[in-house]
Amino acid sequence: MIKLESLKKAVSGLRENMNVFIKKPYKDLHLHISKGNMKIGKTHNFSMAPIITCSNCAGCKNYCYDIKAVLQYSNVMKARAENTAMMIRDMFGTFAQIDHYISHRKANKYFRWHVSGDILSVEYFDHMVRLARRHPDWTFWTYTKSYTYVNTWIHDNGGRDAIPENLSVMFSVWNGMDCPNPFGMPTFTCIMEGMEPDDGSWPCPGNCESCIRSGHGCPFGESSHVPLH
Repeated sequence: MIKLESLKKAVSGLRENMNVFIKKPYKDLHLHISKGNMKIGKTHNFSMAPIITCSNCAGCKNYCYDIKAVLQYSNVMKARAENTAMMIRDMFGTFAQIDHYISHRKANKYFRWHVSGDILSVEYFDHMVRLARRHPDWTFWTYTKSYTYVNTWIHDNGGRDAIPENLSVMFSVWNGMDCPNPFGMPTFTCIMEGMEPDDGSWPCPGNCESCIRSGHGCPFGESSHVPLH
């Protein structure tokens, strides 16, 4: 569990950096997309500021793994803050930059949204859907606690089948959290001590690339679970 002092320090640092970037001309801001790491493998990924962009994190913020990275590495803090500032300044333009990045990649066509951060609005999710439709040869996936935004989009667009098959949206469910899921979205659950995973869920191996190789798990819309250590 992360101490309250560390959470406050991380959020304060992120906000300070965001304020610096928000004041800059948008054309001078730089988009940060990682090409992967030890945990997710060779997977392109886009992240924003943890906690600040997570509208439903009261139950899990004390266990947020990205807070440790933000506090330990100044470049991670700045990248999260700059990506967030760009989305706040010009959401359409920032998604256009992500589109441009994807359009120029010929290998490892896997993209994970939000190693940290979350869906900001219904409009934001609509951009994610449109991007997936424009790149049907890519596999996109995300974990979200922004249930309301996703549910609203699904309702307004005729049902769950309106989400393209190459975009897997996992409802991230924290122990004790209310998760309205009228459309039966797949779930990702942290298994606390003494809990048992739901039947049929896929055990997270801790590395996205291994699931991609196996053809199972979150990238393919299968409910998954992971022990919380």
